[in-house]
Amino acid sequence: MKKILTLLLAFAVTTTAMGQGRLGGLLNKAKEAVSSEAKSDNKANSGNSIYVSNLTGSNRNDGTKAKPYKNLQKAIDNAQAGDVILVAQGNYFGMLNSGNIVIDKPLTIMGGYSDDFSTRDILKYRSMVQPDATSNGTAKGGGTIQIKGTHGGEVVIDGLLIDRGNSVAYNPAGKGKPEGVDSPMMQPIGTAGIGGANFEEKVYTTETSLIYLDNPTCNITIRNCAFVNSPNYGIRGMFKGKMEVDNCIFINIRMAAMEVSGSHATDFCEVKFTNNTVLFSWSRLKDMSDMGYGFRYMNGVHSYLDHNIIGCSIFSGLDRCRIDSNAAREREKITTCENSLFFLNKQADICLPGGGMFLRVWVKDFEDVEQLAEVAGNRSVTDPSIFNGALNEPYLKGFINAAYNEKTNFDPNSGANVFRQAMGMNMQGTIDSSASMFANRYPFEDALKLFGAVQGYGAQLP
Repeated sequence: MKKILTLLLAFAVTTTAMGQGRLGGLLNKAKEAVSSEAKSDNKANSGNSIYVSNLTGSNRNDGTKAKPYKNLQKAIDNAQAGDVILVAQGNYFGMLNSGNIVIDKPLTIMGGYSDDFSTRDILKYRSMVQPDATSNGTAKGGGTIQIKGTHGGEVVIDGLLIDRGNSVAYNPAGKGKPEGVDSPMMQPIGTAGIGGANFEEKVYTTETSLIYLDNPTCNITIRNCAFVNSPNYGIRGMFKGKMEVDNCIFINIRMAAMEVSGSHATDFCEVKFTNNTVLFSWSRLKDMSDMGYGFRYMNGVHSYLDHNIIGCSIFSGLDRCRIDSNAAREREKITTCENSLFFLNKQADICLPGGGMFLRVWVKDFEDVEQLAEVAGNRSVTDPSIFNGALNEPYLKGFINAAYNEKTNFDPNSGANVFRQAMGMNMQGTIDSSASMFANRYPFEDALKLFGAVQGYGAQLP
């Protein structure tokens, strides 16, 4: 509108100074500007609203406020590019009990609405994506929510609470369960154990991220979301565009909370990771020997971090070890971390190449890290009281004391091994391994308490 007002003002001021021909030309320009801006406004607001309610909807409805769909995937499938999907409280995890939701067009998903869509409060009217154990066999692809295709525009996910804690298998013998913790340790990917809300038998852990980017070409905004109890990353994948992850919590994530690469051959993508709380990032396996990061700076991406809480990582809060093979491209890559709190990361606050396999650096030395272009305002804290009692204390205590042990029983001089050696066969022994804790389920209700737990840092109350 500023452009229009400027032209109209010029028209008024020059009325007495111009001939009718020139005035007519200016008036026509003003009219064209009004028409052009009106078209632009209409385009920006052209997205239809589609309504979804797991409790009151039906997939035979038309998706209006009076007749909402029942299933979020149904709304996505029927949406047009640019539509806005309003999601009421309930649990949503795909059609026919499928364990994933696929987004293949630019649209906006807004969770946290009351049943009549009159009020929005994401913590009171919870729009959950909480698959249970029965959905694991039908899940396809790499993510509970998958974003693919799109070819332009923007995908916005705002106010969804994602939790796979009920679809993960835990140790059936009860091993790796510290006192007061909700579950035993997680079973390896592809193996069975106990799971579900009540720890039913014969549940399998699947290698599924919470959000997986299947190389979409679009901008992506993810805000006011919860990522809890993931067996394989929080947000992962490749894309082309700009991405903003803001005011989210990432709690109990195996591998890494955030690992996103750019797939442009020459250009850089952009990731802004701001005001997020990232706690309890676990390793690949129970031996805790690799992985277990909060945020990973990946190739092909300019990454900007600000006002996050990144703590309780089995390895390090940040990982900056991915180096582009093209030296010039690596020099152009921008990575920052500012105004963030680091809390009880196990081996380092940031991991860099060098120093043998890795160089481990704590936040007090961030000014010496050349790979970080901006480092102002970061600090380390060790006192759990900063969370105002919002952290689950048994889980924190178990994590601090988490350890892995191996006992080997191998006797090369035993009768069986002497015989096997004489016959040219491999000798045998046994290894008994154990972990005191590994990716145990974090109580979902406690996870939500971390919204707003620390004033000015991490995720605030939406």
